[in-house]
Amino acid sequence: MTGALSPEQALDRLLEMSADVRQGVVLDGRGRRLAGSRALAGPARELLDAVDAPEIEVATGRGGVFAVRAGGGAIAVVTHRSALPALMLYDLRVVLGQTGVGA
Repeated sequence: MTGALSPEQALDRLLEMSADVRQGVVLDGRGRRLAGSRALAGPARELLDAVDAPEIEVATGRGGVFAVRAGGGAIAVVTHRSALPALMLYDLRVVLGQTGVGA
């Protein structure tokens, strides 16, 4: 692969990699939405602000929310219940690392 993925390409890549991803959002270091769901941007920003961790996993009866932050950027996704947490977090780390977000 040559060059970094754009935020839009990062979300497209996640959707291609996992049928469990329902929607996602890419945020810059200030929490501004760069790509993805407008409806998810606010809740993702609040979750990232509330939890001081590089990776976040929240499970509910209907699905999950996963978020990863690194290099001043973040990516968060909403998934179906069948998502495998370790694999989802790995995919998020890899895809976020392939973007220019926060570089």
